[in-house]
Amino acid sequence: MSTTIEKILHELESRGRVPFTPLYIVSEEILKDNIDAMNRAFFSRFDRFILGYSYKTNYAKDVLRMVHQEGGYAEVVSPMELAHARTFVDDSKIIYNGVIRDVVGKVELAAHGGIVNVENLTELRDLDAHADLMGLDIQVGIRVNLRLSGAEFSRFGIEVNTNTLEELSSLKHIEITGIHCHITKSRALSLWREKAEKMARIAKQLGAKYIDFGGNMYGPMNPALAAQFNGYIPSFQDYADCLYDELSQLFSDEDMPTVIVEPGTPIISNAQSYLTTVTDIKTVAGKTVCTLDGKSLDVTMIGDSGKQFPFYVISSGEGHVEDAAMYGCTCLEPDKFADGYSGPLSVGDYVLFDNIGSYSNTLAPRFIQGVPAMARFSRNGKLRFTKLMDSSSTVFGEYL
Repeated sequence: MSTTIEKILHELESRGRVPFTPLYIVSEEILKDNIDAMNRAFFSRFDRFILGYSYKTNYAKDVLRMVHQEGGYAEVVSPMELAHARTFVDDSKIIYNGVIRDVVGKVELAAHGGIVNVENLTELRDLDAHADLMGLDIQVGIRVNLRLSGAEFSRFGIEVNTNTLEELSSLKHIEITGIHCHITKSRALSLWREKAEKMARIAKQLGAKYIDFGGNMYGPMNPALAAQFNGYIPSFQDYADCLYDELSQLFSDEDMPTVIVEPGTPIISNAQSYLTTVTDIKTVAGKTVCTLDGKSLDVTMIGDSGKQFPFYVISSGEGHVEDAAMYGCTCLEPDKFADGYSGPLSVGDYVLFDNIGSYSNTLAPRFIQGVPAMARFSRNGKLRFTKLMDSSSTVFGEYL
C-alpha cells in the first residue's frame, strides 16, 4: 500500500463519513511525483523535451492545472478539447493531434505557434489550401504509420514512401517540421526501441525539428496491479534511455530534434482512486454477493482487460465475509468489481479502488447513474470536493 493511499484511508476514517459516494479521489502528491519523475528522466537525456499531457485520459481541472504548473503541454485530439485547453494555456503550449477534421482550427493553431500533427493526406492538402486562402505559411508535423514487430495493426497515420515524399515536397504553404507516432498496446521497451529506430530514420530523411513518440507507456502502479502483468515493467528512465540510445545513432546532442512524449495513463493512473459504499450483502446459491453504490463502468481500464484493480476495505462494522464477489449498482449481470474477497465487510463500509485514473471519468457513462463526483486529496492531507455528481437535470436536461 502506498503512503498516499494510507493517508487517504486515514482521512476517510477520521471523517467518519464523506458527503456522498461513489467518489473519484485525485491525489496531488502522487500526480506531482509522477510528473517530476518523467521530467527528470527525459531531461537527463535530452536538452529539449516536451511532456504533452493527453487530455482525453482525464479531464479533471485539478489534474490539468497541476500538469501545466509543472511545465506540461496540452495534447488534444478534437475541437472540444482544443477549446478546453485554451482556458489553461496559450496556443504555443498545445499539441493538436487526431483524426477529427478541423482544418480552420489546426491552421490557426499552427499559425500561433502550436504543434499540429496531421493524421492523413486528405486533411494535409486541405490545410495547405486553407493556409493559401488565409495568406499564411505554417509548419506542421505528420503522424507516420509504422509496423512494429508483434504489435497490432494500426489504421492511423501516413505511410512514408516515395509518393508520400513527393506530395509533401509539393505543398506550397506547409513546411513539414516534425513526425508523430502513437501505437496502441505497444508499452514494451522492445517496441519503443524499434519505434525510435524507425522514427529516427524518417526524421533524418525529412529534416524534422521534433519527434513526437506519442504515449502508451507503463507508469508507476500499485504493486498488486503490477504483479498481474507478465514481464518487466519499464521505468520512465528506461524509456528515456531507450530513445536516446536509438536517436544518438543518427543525431548528435547538438542537432538532436526536440523529443516529445504524450503521457496520460503513466502519470494519472495511480494518482486517482474510486470510493464506493457497500449497500447490501446477501447469499445467493451459497455465494456471498456484495452490492456497491457505484458501477464498474466508472473504472474501466483501456487495453488491459482482465486485470483486477487493487482495493481496500474501510470497515466500521463487525461483519466478515468469505470468498465474496463485489458487484455494482446497475441491472447488468456483468457489473462486477472484484471476486474472491475474504475479510471484514459490513453494509455501510467503504471500498476504495486504486489505480483507476486513466480513462475512468472521461469514459464513465451516464447509464442508470450519472458520472460520480470528484475530490482532490491535497498534499496537506485534506479532501476538497471539485466536481458534483451528475443529477437528473444534467443527465436529461440536454435533451430537447
